[in-house]
Amino acid sequence: MAVAGPPKDGVVDLTHREWRVSERAIAEEFGIGDVLVVNDFVAMARAVPELEPEAFETLFEGEAEPGAPVLVAGPGTGFGVATLIPAPAGWTVLAGEGGHMAYAPRSDLERQLAAVLARDHDGYVSNELVASGSSLDDVHRAFCELFGAAYAAMPPDEMRARAEAGEVMYRALITARAMAVMGAAGDLVLATGALGGVVLAGGVTLRIADYLRTPEAFDRFRARGPRTGYLDHCPVRLLRDPIAPLVGAAAHFSQVRKG
Repeated sequence: MAVAGPPKDGVVDLTHREWRVSERAIAEEFGIGDVLVVNDFVAMARAVPELEPEAFETLFEGEAEPGAPVLVAGPGTGFGVATLIPAPAGWTVLAGEGGHMAYAPRSDLERQLAAVLARDHDGYVSNELVASGSSLDDVHRAFCELFGAAYAAMPPDEMRARAEAGEVMYRALITARAMAVMGAAGDLVLATGALGGVVLAGGVTLRIADYLRTPEAFDRFRARGPRTGYLDHCPVRLLRDPIAPLVGAAAHFSQVRKG
């Protein structure tokens, strides 16, 4: 089972739900002889080498470096991150909590957003806080404050429709979230050497895909001061297969248990 949280000793406490998932409890309750609980982005990453090319959309062309790691990341309810590492014995997935890395604002508006969120969240602003579905309401409230607009709860689809209709605040809000995704992806490639490419995944990623295809988004991904050239040829793809985590969970389970 692939679930949204970091496993420890066969148990996962979901990051955004008050649920605990236990290998032992599942095995005992349902009479299953062998249960493995992993992070959801471990499964997402492990699916990548199993899928056909049609499962992906190329956002930015590039040339993957043979033998280099592949970064798989993106926001859904949270912000998942995993690194896929090729090895002679098969693919290895390095799990982590990279979505909780500190947010790195670059524009004046982003710095103002970070200041409001930091004020309301004990001084720490992560990429997950800016980009994930679970914190969209917090970001919406912050933008209303910054733009002097009255706050009214609304679903993501309405925000996107308002942005597409030309409302400046909502376009800025979605753009800020997309820039957070691309900025985090670039930072993670620097940290892991994932020049095998980037695969963006997750429900929020799919919903803001139009904002991830822009020249501005690519510049946010690649611009790294003296190391900007490091990312010039790193390809970025979008994973569109809705059953990818199931495929990855099966592949990971088979590989681990055979090992």
